[in-house]
Amino acid sequence: MKSTIDGTGQGGHSSIRISMGLAFICALAFLVILAVAGCTSDDPNLVGTALVTDHVDTVLFALGTEQVIQYSAIRVDNPDILIHQQEVLYIGEQGGTRSGSIIANYDFSDIFSNEYPETLFTVENIQSVKFSLTKLKFYSASEGEDGTGHPVDLFYQVQEMEAPFVSADFEDYPVTDPPVGVGPFLNSDFAVANIHDEPLLPFYDAVDFLGWIANRESVGIIVTLGAQSDPGLVGFASSELTHFRELSDLFVGTVPEPNFVVVFNDPSIENFLLAPYADTSSFEEVPDPPADADGGFLLRTGLRSYPALNFDLTGLPPNAFINRALLSVTIDTTISFGNLGSIVVLEWDVAGFGDPYRTMDLDVLTDAIPRGRNRYSFHVTGQNALDPTRNTIVQFDITQAILRIINQVYTGTRGLLLTAGEDFFPEGLSTSVNPDFYYREFRFMGAAAADQAQRPQLKITYSVVNELEGEGN
Repeated sequence: MKSTIDGTGQGGHSSIRISMGLAFICALAFLVILAVAGCTSDDPNLVGTALVTDHVDTVLFALGTEQVIQYSAIRVDNPDILIHQQEVLYIGEQGGTRSGSIIANYDFSDIFSNEYPETLFTVENIQSVKFSLTKLKFYSASEGEDGTGHPVDLFYQVQEMEAPFVSADFEDYPVTDPPVGVGPFLNSDFAVANIHDEPLLPFYDAVDFLGWIANRESVGIIVTLGAQSDPGLVGFASSELTHFRELSDLFVGTVPEPNFVVVFNDPSIENFLLAPYADTSSFEEVPDPPADADGGFLLRTGLRSYPALNFDLTGLPPNAFINRALLSVTIDTTISFGNLGSIVVLEWDVAGFGDPYRTMDLDVLTDAIPRGRNRYSFHVTGQNALDPTRNTIVQFDITQAILRIINQVYTGTRGLLLTAGEDFFPEGLSTSVNPDFYYREFRFMGAAAADQAQRPQLKITYSVVNELEGEGN
């Protein structure tokens, strides 16, 4: 039995070696046939070999072009989210932008219920009336103390307005007729620094509040900051807020918008909360972006402004083979502000640049979603989680864009447009909120920056393709 098993095993291994050898010879012969074959329907021959002698030069050349021959600052409006419909209320001043107040309208005509009957709202029953705001997590006091530059010490001033504000007056920016308060401050702590993430501003007494109820009034309330407040923009939840993850866990499930809090003497009665029927930021001052790229340019969210650049590519030889192309921009972290954001690069028809400004609706950008070429633009690339206060030089691989531009794969001339991570771009799908939400500014060094390395530029490496030489057409 043993000898039979050994003999069979030895014979089997020998057969496998022979079969593998034959297979290798057959495969090699097949590859040779493929190498000399012409058309698949022809017999094997040498047609097509040794006719072309062109080659790509192995030397890599570098081209750094920083000459911006066209520039535009494009204002992008979202008609679906007007100023008074934004999820965040801003107050303060930063980078030339000023929202001097938060305003809110309240309806006292029908606030009663079985739980809170009209008889409950008397001076004898009410312990205190307070006005409540809720900071977004990004603007919390702990974030400010961490060196991000957010305002920490704020002196809130609450007043009544002559009348409730009209939403139509806050559909655009800057607001030409800023709201103002009348009469004395209603809160008793306006001279005290407040660092809380949910400032509860106590009223002097309940008299004004009860008067509004008695008269069934519609009342406008304005919140401003005292001159001694820390500088900077700070954001609070509005009545339009839907992205509650942007609040601290402590506030999820509460009424985060500006609201009245009535505390009763009877501890068994829960606090009465009155939310506004409308609220908005005032945005009295929103500076125009720079008129040219020499002194710097910006990318702004919240109130969108997107820069467009067209570089001089005449330094590229006509027979250049692009190995790599990078767009390099330098963020001026000393004047930029806001939380992490995305930057997207699009090819953009220079016919749509503007000179130097242009305004367009957001839906024009939807033509740039990555599904192919179109009449306006083409999505190239982008980066997420960029910090305007810490990231400096940012580079984008735009090799394919430069190839399309120099090869003229479409009619017209295209430059580059920098946008935020809109939700119809791949970069926007990984962010928690749309660019309407946070007010941020990426300020970039300009084309005339003293340090040449900080200027916006294209960094292109290329090889030279020799002329084709052959024996036939």
